[in-house]
Amino acid sequence: MLSVPIDLDLGDPPRDIYTDLTNLPNPCKLGISVRAYNYDDVGLYFKVAGSGGPWTFVEQTIGLIASGGNAYRNFDQFGSRAKPSCEMSETMSVILRAYTDSGYTNLKWTFTRTLSIYFIDSSDPSYTVDVLNNFDDGTVQGWAAYNEAGMDAGYPQVAVATDYVLSPAYSLKMTSYWYSSGAGQKIARLYKSLSTPNRDFVYAIIDVRVGELETDTRIHHKNLRIQNGGTPLIHVGRPYDTDVLTYIPLNKWMRIVVPLPKNASVDMRIILEWYVSSPAYNYTYVWIDDFKVISK
Repeated sequence: MLSVPIDLDLGDPPRDIYTDLTNLPNPCKLGISVRAYNYDDVGLYFKVAGSGGPWTFVEQTIGLIASGGNAYRNFDQFGSRAKPSCEMSETMSVILRAYTDSGYTNLKWTFTRTLSIYFIDSSDPSYTVDVLNNFDDGTVQGWAAYNEAGMDAGYPQVAVATDYVLSPAYSLKMTSYWYSSGAGQKIARLYKSLSTPNRDFVYAIIDVRVGELETDTRIHHKNLRIQNGGTPLIHVGRPYDTDVLTYIPLNKWMRIVVPLPKNASVDMRIILEWYVSSPAYNYTYVWIDDFKVISK
């Protein structure tokens, strides 16, 4: 048995956290996806907490994990702090605690991972804005949609929209529809090809929102993935399953910032994956607005 027989995975791939200060709310919020492992000989009850700097964290309960098992969780508002006034970086700790009882009083194991948070400021004149897609010219500005699994013919579709925007008058909206294809796995991809400059620091800033036409208990969103072609950059949620549970935030704007390789051709992909437990006449949407690539 391991000396500390629990473990904590903070994403696929494991990575630091980046965000952009421009138009970021104050206070700013931190969400994380975690996977906890129990390698002990007995079932244990798990909690996740945070520590570090000016952050205020909300302790989160995972619950019972059987011996040899693991569990994923997405904590939408794990921490908050006052918005920094300028670019900076800081470290924080994510602490996994395992207890022998359901009342979480008898602590048996503790495991800690440390990660870095980088605040960048895309409005700083030291950055070059290499790509800005705000869709306010009424076009999709080179974005397209692709059916990876489970869509009806002709879907997903991509168009400008006015229902949810960050900068008027338009955002970009991907619409997925699947009634005749019935229950099962659904995957829709929003994508664009672009080239990055030959500079040391290159970032993509993606403001994204996921939602439905109406609440439907047969639709269960599993993950939102940001990829460069087949290479994962960010994974929000958990891998696909057929549990009747949703693992990603819905009906709210999320900001995702990812470093990109310099002087490269990039196949930027925003992929939504979900499970439909029975045939459902409904639509699922992904919006983006003010997509940027910046560099310096």
